[in-house]
Amino acid sequence: MTDIKKTSNNSSCCASNTSCAPSIERRQMLKGLSAGMATMTGAFSMPAFSMPTFSMPRMAGPFHSADSFTTKAEGPIPIDKKLDKDWVKSLYARGSATTYKGWQQLQYIGMPISGLGTGTVYIGGDGKLWVWDIFNEHHEGVVPQVYNHPTLRNEHGDSKIKERNGANYISPPAQTSPWHFEQGFAVSIEQQGHKIRRTLDHKGFADITFKGQSPIADISYYDASTKLNVELEAMTPYIPLDTDRSSYPATIMRYVFTNKSASSMLLSVEGWSENPVLQGKAKQQNARLLTSEYSDKSGIGFISTAQGNDATAQQAINALPDFGSFAMMCLDSNSSVAVDSELATLTANLELEPGETKEVSFIVSWFFPNQTALFKKEHKNIKRWYACNYNDAKEVALDIANSINDLTSLTRLWRDTWYDSTLPHWLLERAIIPTNALQTNTAYRFDNNRFWAWEGVGCCAGTCTHVWHYAQAVGRLFPDLERDLRERTDYEIGFQDNGAILFRGEYNNKDATDGQAGVILRTYREHQMSEDDAFLKRVYPKAKKALEYLILTDAQGGMPDGITEGEQHNTLDADWYGKIPVLSSLYIAALRAGEEMADVVGDKEFAKLCAAIYQQGQKNILKLFNPEHGFFTQEIDPNHSDAIGIGEGCYIDQVMGQWWANQLNLGRLYDGDTIRSALSSLWDYNFCPDMGPFRDSIATPTAKGRTYALAGEAGLVMCTWPKGGRQGDWEKYWQYGYFQECMTGFEYQVAGHMVWESDEEPEFLTKGLAITRAIHDRYHGSKRNPYNEIECSDHYARAMASYGVYLAAAGFESNAPKGHLGFKPRMTDKGSFKSAFTSAEGWGSVDINNEKSASKINITLHYGTLSLNTLSFRTEANELLPKSIPSMVKTSHGNASIISKGKDITLTFTTAIKLAKGETFNVEV
Repeated sequence: MTDIKKTSNNSSCCASNTSCAPSIERRQMLKGLSAGMATMTGAFSMPAFSMPTFSMPRMAGPFHSADSFTTKAEGPIPIDKKLDKDWVKSLYARGSATTYKGWQQLQYIGMPISGLGTGTVYIGGDGKLWVWDIFNEHHEGVVPQVYNHPTLRNEHGDSKIKERNGANYISPPAQTSPWHFEQGFAVSIEQQGHKIRRTLDHKGFADITFKGQSPIADISYYDASTKLNVELEAMTPYIPLDTDRSSYPATIMRYVFTNKSASSMLLSVEGWSENPVLQGKAKQQNARLLTSEYSDKSGIGFISTAQGNDATAQQAINALPDFGSFAMMCLDSNSSVAVDSELATLTANLELEPGETKEVSFIVSWFFPNQTALFKKEHKNIKRWYACNYNDAKEVALDIANSINDLTSLTRLWRDTWYDSTLPHWLLERAIIPTNALQTNTAYRFDNNRFWAWEGVGCCAGTCTHVWHYAQAVGRLFPDLERDLRERTDYEIGFQDNGAILFRGEYNNKDATDGQAGVILRTYREHQMSEDDAFLKRVYPKAKKALEYLILTDAQGGMPDGITEGEQHNTLDADWYGKIPVLSSLYIAALRAGEEMADVVGDKEFAKLCAAIYQQGQKNILKLFNPEHGFFTQEIDPNHSDAIGIGEGCYIDQVMGQWWANQLNLGRLYDGDTIRSALSSLWDYNFCPDMGPFRDSIATPTAKGRTYALAGEAGLVMCTWPKGGRQGDWEKYWQYGYFQECMTGFEYQVAGHMVWESDEEPEFLTKGLAITRAIHDRYHGSKRNPYNEIECSDHYARAMASYGVYLAAAGFESNAPKGHLGFKPRMTDKGSFKSAFTSAEGWGSVDINNEKSASKINITLHYGTLSLNTLSFRTEANELLPKSIPSMVKTSHGNASIISKGKDITLTFTTAIKLAKGETFNVEV
């Protein structure tokens, strides 16, 4: 989280020692820049109120003055949400992939199509590649701009909204943004003596449909005059658990052409690019641009680079951020290359008979290894990861070309596995989309194999612990990256002698209570997603010391009682004091995780200590629950009564520890009824069906917070004071602006938690889905880029909490060192359930088919291996009674004993089983 203004407090994101607000050198404007899209006033300023008109389905209302609202001082949030019945029904409908059609819906689309940690490249709604943030420029936002807001003001009365404060949310950049160089694809069609050339974008085709199922984009083009149909499949290799083969600095563009006319046609398919190396500044750098062709058995291509005019010039340009190479390759035997002074062009020639289909594939690759994200002097020579494996962009392209069938089939297999599910299509889309932050300049892989990240593109350095611990996707899809963060960053670079963990690694000098607990919880998750105990045994001594540091924080008033006290820095960029529900909740969860980890390594004494403190905490935290309010509140430290805090507020993260515990299968942390009361209060008092009236009710422009939800859009507000008790001098705290905002990572945390709790309170399923769907609707392509969730800058890491909603819906359990896998779905289709899963060494699909008197379970492994000692699942068979369940059952892989608990069944295999790729396990109970 970053602050709204720049502060000298070095614990903040924008402290001077974090260099969070670098100066940006403007790049040269290239030919093809559409006139009128930007004005040069030190930053790009977009026209005010340029949002397209598009009517989303009504989700709630109408509301009237007679309705019951929260206190007027807190804004008009209706207690009764009046959710539209048809809208609620749509939450559960399986549906189909979201498609966009027409330039109004296509212009904002920017789906990241680059490898993990290789820069930002977008595939546009019309198939145009844009943004091209691969040149190691240091700026916030995918497209830097400042928006002049008509009513919002900062503390200085300034109306300028920067990228970190939501500029690209309020005024989303369109594809015509100038941040590109001249490149593209086209097809020339010769038919019955007539010839026409059409660029493969919205300028060449009027009939375009975009379907984005991350990590693959499918774009359809149709030309009515020639009856040519074109299907583009765009992707970069993306294979969960295979981080290296998911980290190519490249994009694959596969075009499939179908002649739907009654006459034959000749096609010339072109791909071209100007030389982008040094970004048009070659003469200034005493260098010249070079482009040359190459070929091998896979196809033909060209590579562009730059060469210094002498040895001194070459040495100088070698170190520049935008020095490197760029390549394009055509995987067609009947292709050619032409190079002129400005552009290089690849051409493939095809002949299509009526009804015939042929395809042409291109690989676009880049190699600009001189990263500038790690801006400390001691990191000057660290390069991007791909520099370890390649010398230039040509080598990247050739490597992909030689393995393209394997790479593309595995990427398609993951896409198909993810979306072949009984879960609603919209939910699957929204759960996976924020993971694309890994495919942007939010995330980096370095040549020392280190994983490092901002909070959002170019903003807030150091893979911040109190932000990244919300992100559940990385630990499940690419767990080696999270293990690296634990070992190299949290338990090495940021680790202090007393056990404190600097929450920005080498980029700050302070710990954060929530981030500290989050590291411990993530350590246990990373253990569960490891094939054995080796990782945990390596990090355990420091994980133990990190937990002991929290115990000392707890013991400041005497003996530890399970409630943290004293100065407690947290993700809202301030030091809070007193007894704080969210921080104690996370601490209690960390104690439980600590107990489990201690048991694994045989540290019985520490396990006993963690258990004893936890048992006190699970009782003492209930003292922070206000039964009259129905939610947890902060007990203010009288010695710090002037410090910021939530006080009597209903805060979004108040029971977050249980959310974490659910994902780690740690069980109930403390009283479930009380936790569910808190969640109910968040729905009643914080979920706002229309953020317009709520924001309008805040009289002070500087206190409205950042704009991540507009009028007509729903969201879960960070904190409200429905029973009063807000600090009288609240306006003096700049952080108070946070409390008025809607930030997706926090919202997903509550939504996922509600889904987990729907076992006991079924209506929570609808409420959790509604919160998630509100985000999905806010990011509809007609309004802004559906693939860019914004908090503090673009592609914000905390948004990867969305994956936690999916884990809750699936009731997913994994403990690979124990050989355990579990599925206890909260969402089924007439009692049946199907979804993707990932484990430590493999991924695949689970299919639970519940019939009247039996349950059939199939687990198919699509990638890697899967070792199992135990398997848990939930049965919906309504005639299945405990007395009818046998003690043993025969499976496809041997016998297993059965233990049942309500609808939940656990199989323990007589002999451990191991599935290989393509193998299916099945059992009927």
